[in-house]
Amino acid sequence: MDMDFPHKQFQIRVLSCRDALKALKHDVLEGIISAPRSLPPKYFYDETGSRLFDAICKTRHYYLTRTESALLEKHSDDIMAAVQPRACVELGAGSSLKTEFLLSRLVAGSQQATYVPIDVCEEVLIESAGRLLHRYPQLHIEALAGEYLAAIRELPNLEGPVLFVFIGSSIGNFSASESMELLSRVAGIMAPGDAILLGVDRVKNKEVLEQAYDDDEGITAQFNLNVLNVLNTRLQGNFRLENFSHRAVYHETKEQIEMYLVAKQDQRVALEGLGESLQIQAGEAILTEISRKYTRTSIQRLLAGSGLAEHSHFVADDEYFSLVLAQAQE
Repeated sequence: MDMDFPHKQFQIRVLSCRDALKALKHDVLEGIISAPRSLPPKYFYDETGSRLFDAICKTRHYYLTRTESALLEKHSDDIMAAVQPRACVELGAGSSLKTEFLLSRLVAGSQQATYVPIDVCEEVLIESAGRLLHRYPQLHIEALAGEYLAAIRELPNLEGPVLFVFIGSSIGNFSASESMELLSRVAGIMAPGDAILLGVDRVKNKEVLEQAYDDDEGITAQFNLNVLNVLNTRLQGNFRLENFSHRAVYHETKEQIEMYLVAKQDQRVALEGLGESLQIQAGEAILTEISRKYTRTSIQRLLAGSGLAEHSHFVADDEYFSLVLAQAQE
């Protein structure tokens, strides 16, 4: 592995590629072979998808990143003072740009600071590690490339307290039961003094939400369509991206955004890696992402159902976004 920083400061473990392919095949067979069709959003994040998501974060209507970054900048001192961590574990780390607000304080408070970024995209983990170690040469990075639950089982032994980080409103991409299962797993391995920082998007005006997920530059559309490239590459498919359009809809009763790929015409798609094909009708939709939005009440319900208790709650002035610091229930 060619790197421009010392190997001793960086390790990466790639969790079983065989298991990842097996999971993809299972998800495709369960999700899109027959209607109603759906696919988990984790498959957005190949190298191209990760870069497109970074571009989405810079679009004018995507308030989430700007609002959360402002909260992190304002409250990182309070968060780190409350936990005084020696290590940081981040689920869905991506490029780790916002996490630098926390990491700068982590390295300032410890000579043996360790950062464990978890992400499905190995390339992004390597690239971000190079940037982080250039800025924080004393930081030790032990990256895990894989899915959340598998990575949680493979965490290295860490000197605590540990701050778990799950920002970017990524918890909203899971159903209520899935989000509680994931957070319960984290709560189950937390030692006394450990904490988790959650970034949670809030319920708000429908127009604001739909514009955030359907930008006028078309970057979110490219991001959504790219998941078909992932299937073409990994399952030898022949999806034609020009045969689908992007749609984002906010359901007020469900309090969630739903993103779809909608077929523009009748078509047959082969997935040779599965030995399957599917006939898709014009107007038929593939659900590719949900993004659940929260109120104070539903945040408390999420924490309680996951075995967590709120320690601190930081809210944007417009109440668009929350950072929630929580610990395992005693």
